[in-house]
Amino acid sequence: MQPAALAYSQDLPWRRLAFLRNDRLQQTAFILPTCLFLLFLTIYPFVYSVYLSLHQVKLTTLQRAVFTGFDNYLFLLHDGLFLRALLNTAILGVSSISLEIVIGFTAAKVFYELSHLRWVGALRSLYLMPMMVTPLIVGMIFAYLFNPTLGVVNYVIQLVGLTPVSWFGEPVTAMVSMVLINVWQWSPFMMLLCLAALTSIRTDLYEAARVDGARWHHILWSLEVPSILNVVLLGVILRIIDVLRFFDVIYVTTRGGPGDATMVVTLYAYQQDFQYFQIGVGSAAAVLILVISIVITTFAVRLLRSVENA
Repeated sequence: MQPAALAYSQDLPWRRLAFLRNDRLQQTAFILPTCLFLLFLTIYPFVYSVYLSLHQVKLTTLQRAVFTGFDNYLFLLHDGLFLRALLNTAILGVSSISLEIVIGFTAAKVFYELSHLRWVGALRSLYLMPMMVTPLIVGMIFAYLFNPTLGVVNYVIQLVGLTPVSWFGEPVTAMVSMVLINVWQWSPFMMLLCLAALTSIRTDLYEAARVDGARWHHILWSLEVPSILNVVLLGVILRIIDVLRFFDVIYVTTRGGPGDATMVVTLYAYQQDFQYFQIGVGSAAAVLILVISIVITTFAVRLLRSVENA
């Protein structure tokens, strides 16, 4: 073998390795798994859901799908149960998020004022624990706490001489229970956002306000609220998305009852799909949930940008 041919044959493996070190190839190799994940677990299910929503089809006979156009969507818009589910979701979202903002900001203000103490860090970590519990476990916990006969809450109520409450047995108390559970779990999230925003305010602004004779309510409305508004709006956007996906706690505790008092859109879609096997109607409900979330979040993002640019 000629020396040149021998050198080329010995250099061939290194040429192959040099090809593997190509930047474009490495970028493709890193991006490809994420693209495949999005394709098979996000994009394809969404496209298939849109396809099913345009057909009259049952879960047990998917091969017998009959194209009906937008009939499933028209059915939902005239279905009283679905409209009630939309109303319940709106009530749950507005009530929960409003209370979470108030409680979260109050807790953040307390932690901010006590930040010089050593034990505040441990207390803040304890306050964040509900946010780390999965919603299914939260539902099981409160199903025992609010049990009308064996629950701890009614036991404490009886100790102070009050009448026990049927937490999940009456329409009003059932919705109040859902709001309380949601607030208990997610007000720490709002507290975390508000605390981060409060710590970003320069101390010299507080000092200047105090020198000018500003009282605590002046500092609150003129300094702190404008400074944390964009962060709170971001938290509201995230919480709206969570409320539209709210399912686990209601499924474990009330199953949408009593009657339809706690029926939400996600539970409605689940029932249509897996209880009544009307997967076309259930898919249409899921698509409408996505459309509603996109519209609300788009409006909220525009509002957030206008606040940031103000």
